[in-house]
Amino acid sequence: MPENNGLTRETFNYLARAAGLDLKDPHMEELFPYVQNALAGMEHLADIDVSGTEPDMAFGPDQPFQE
Repeated sequence: MPENNGLTRETFNYLARAAGLDLKDPHMEELFPYVQNALAGMEHLADIDVSGTEPDMAFGPDQPFQE
């Protein structure tokens, strides 16, 4: 069973509707616990120390492509 990660059904429905999903689709009943589990698995990301790491700047959209 997913832990309570703050994602309520009301919040899920709001986000799904904003993304253009049909709330009456039967797959929404499967999607809600899937999203809850996915979010619960991300809780440990906050424990990773990235204080000495610079952001990846390999992509610069304003720069022309160079080979």
